[in-house]
This record gives sequence, C-alpha cells and structure tokens, in this order.
Amino acid sequence: MRPKKRFGRRPGIRGEHEERPLNAQTRWVGGIEAVAAALARQPYDCRQIWIEHELKHPSIGPIVKQAADLNIAVQYMARPELDRAVKGGKHQGVAMRMVYDPAGTFKEWLDGLEEDAKKGLVVVALDQIQDPHNLGAISRSALQMGARCVVTPERRSSPVTQAAIQASAGAVLKIAVHRVVNLAQTLAHCKEKGFWVYGADAAGKESWSVSINTPCILVVGCEGYGMRPLVRASCDELLRVPQVEHGVGSLNASCAATALLYEIARQKARPGA
Repeated sequence: MRPKKRFGRRPGIRGEHEERPLNAQTRWVGGIEAVAAALARQPYDCRQIWIEHELKHPSIGPIVKQAADLNIAVQYMARPELDRAVKGGKHQGVAMRMVYDPAGTFKEWLDGLEEDAKKGLVVVALDQIQDPHNLGAISRSALQMGARCVVTPERRSSPVTQAAIQASAGAVLKIAVHRVVNLAQTLAHCKEKGFWVYGADAAGKESWSVSINTPCILVVGCEGYGMRPLVRASCDELLRVPQVEHGVGSLNASCAATALLYEIARQKARPGA
C-alpha cells in the first residue's frame, strides 16, 4: 500500500483551502522588488522576512505591514546574516524565505487544460540553459510577452537561483518554471495535446515569413550548441530571427527568445488570429 502524502495548511491566508506538501523545499529571495513581488503574487509561499537593522527605504513600511497582515514573521538582522542567507547575492537589505513544491508537474497542468483554455497559449521550453542570467532574462520576456510558463529539464539546466531572480527582475516568481525529466518526451506529449512546437535555430525559416500557430511551445537551445538532436527533431518548424549579413554572429539565447516571443505575440494580436 502506498503511503499517504502528508499535507499542511498554507500559513497566512485565512480561509484558504489549498494545501501544500509538508516536504516542500525552501529558498531565499533577496531584493526589495523581488520580496514585494513575492508577497503580492505568492503570499502563501512566504515564510519569513529578514530586514537589515536600521534600513531606511520607503518600501520597507508596506512590506512589514503586509507581512503582519499575512502573519509572516519579520526579523531584523545584521547584514552578514542576509549575505549568508542569499549566498552572496544582492539583497538591498531585505531577504525572504519561501517554500515551493517541487512535485507539481508540467504534465499535470497540461493534462488538466480544457480545450477552450488552450486557445492562444504559449509555453517556453529551455533545452539545457545553464546560465541563471539567461534563465532570468528569458523568463522575464516570457512573462512580458504573455507566455503561460517555462519548462526546463531537470539535468544540466539552471535552477531558479537568486541570480535568476535578479536577472528576471522578479519575473521567475510570477511565471511558473516547471522542471521535467525528459524534454523530448514532454514535447511529444504536448503535440499529442494539440500544441505546435517551434524551435529557435539559426538554420530555420525567418520568423517573419512563418504563420505561427497556437497553442505553441517555443524551444530555445543551450548557450553555444543550441538544441540537442532529439529535441530539435521534436519541432514542427525551426525559426530564426532575421539579421543583417554584416553582423557579428547569432544572437544569444535570451535575445533570440525575446525576439521570437515578440513575433508570436505580434501575430496573435493580428485581427482574426
């Protein structure tokens, strides 16, 4: 007999019926904007806030008040304590411990989608993006261009770190980042569910000349090598960003992703799209 999962009530949200596994992992988020964004977007994931002694900033008062309303503990600490909490990342004198559930899967979300909800959906898949700054920058563009979530492989991919949070200006706290075991198999399942798969590739067609269908997955390959062969073969179409001939090579992963996401958003906004 399988052991039953143990669940605990989310703290700070009175009357909330949603639950979270007690074995959920924790991480520290640093920075005034990132902490404020987490309180606004994911208050049920916030556990504790540390503020540097005698820190003066107009945003501190609202953060402390919101934390009190949500019954989240606030402690005033010395700066070295905050440095250690965020492992040397920038924190501006404010850091927050958050909990997240690593067991929530992309497949569960995908399989739960109704057909009407798929209309116009855009998902970004990252094939072994290892630089947290690229993860952050792409997540920020994905959020701004209306993508629903980001998917990354569990291995050889950057996790959501403090560096990724800062590079995204807090966007990775607002958009779901799912980790999957096998990206090629995940893309195959997406196609079974009616999604088109487009890959960012320098050998592809100019994105301006392709009618991009939705719901769709935009796949961005790793820095330097692009997509792995199986992932590349999973794509219905390969797209590239049009560039002048006298440039200095291809765009980096985050810039290419931003340009292609913009083109997808532009086509979606056309009358009759």
